[in-house]
Amino acid sequence: MGTFIGHISPGFAFLSFGILYSFKFSLLLLRGEKIPLVSAPRPAGFRSCLKRIPIEGVLKLLYGTLAVMAEFFYPPGVYKLILYNKEKPDYPFVHPNEWQHVTMYAHFALSGWVDIINQACLSRRVFLYESIAIAIPFYIEALLLSNHMHGKEQVENSVHTMLLLACFLVCLVLTVELWRPNDPILWFTKTCLVMIQGTWLLHAAFILYKPLTGKPWKDNDMANLMFVINFFCWHIALNILLLLAIFGLTAFWLNRCSRRGRNPAFQRSKETLDFHLEMADGAAPRAEYEKLHAVEEETHLLQECDP
Repeated sequence: MGTFIGHISPGFAFLSFGILYSFKFSLLLLRGEKIPLVSAPRPAGFRSCLKRIPIEGVLKLLYGTLAVMAEFFYPPGVYKLILYNKEKPDYPFVHPNEWQHVTMYAHFALSGWVDIINQACLSRRVFLYESIAIAIPFYIEALLLSNHMHGKEQVENSVHTMLLLACFLVCLVLTVELWRPNDPILWFTKTCLVMIQGTWLLHAAFILYKPLTGKPWKDNDMANLMFVINFFCWHIALNILLLLAIFGLTAFWLNRCSRRGRNPAFQRSKETLDFHLEMADGAAPRAEYEKLHAVEEETHLLQECDP
C-alpha cells in the first residue's frame, strides 16, 4: 500500500462499495423496505445457492484476495511472503508494512466469505453475522492505521490521520448498526464515510507520490498541512453531493418504472412473464394459471367489442 498503486487500488475498492451501498440503500428507503434480520427458510440445492450469491460478498473476496497477493508478489519477481530473517542471529521481522496491509485485506476477504456462506449456503440468512463480519475489518483497519505512522513525514502522517478519522467513524456507525440495522440515517452515514475513504485514498496517492505540480509537498510548510485538512473537508462535501445525486437518480428511475407499471399493456406482459418464470421453476399453482387465463380472455373480448 505504500506506493501510488497501493493507494489507488483500495481507493477504487472503497469508492465502488460506497456507490453500491448508495444504490442499495436508496432503493430500500424509497420502496419502504427493511433488511430482514432472519430470512425465511430457503430451498436447498446447488442451483439455488448459485442464484443467491451476493455481488457484495464476491467483490469483497475478490478485492481482498488480489490485494493480499499484490502485497506479497507485486511487482512480478518480488517475494515478500517472509515473516522474519533467518540469516541474522536475532531473527528480526521483515516487511512489517506489507504484513499490516495483508492483515487488513485478509479480514475484508473473510467478510466476503461470510456474506457468501450466509446468503447462499445457509438455510436461513442471519443478517447479524454479516454486520459483525464487516465491522471487524474496519476496526482492524483503524487499529493498524493508528500504529502505521512511525518514521513517516508530517504530510503523510496528516493524510493518514484524516483516513483514520473516517475509518473510526465507520467503526462507530457499524457498532450502532448492530442494534439498529434498519435505521436509514446509519445506512447513509456509513455509505458516505466509505465513499470518503475511497476518494481520499485516490487523492492521497497524488499528494504523496504524484503531485500535480510535479514537486513533492514540503513537510516544513504549514500551508501544506493546512491544505491537507482543507482537501479532506472538500471530500466530505463532494461525497455528500454524490450521495444525493445517486439518491435522486434512483428516485427518478423508480418513478419512471412505476409509471410503466401502471400501463395496462405493460402490466399484462409482466404478469405473463411472471407466470412463465414460475412455470419454469415448476412452482405455479393451478389457481394462478386460471386467474391469468381469465384476465387474458377478458382483455381479448374487450378488444373485439371495442368499435
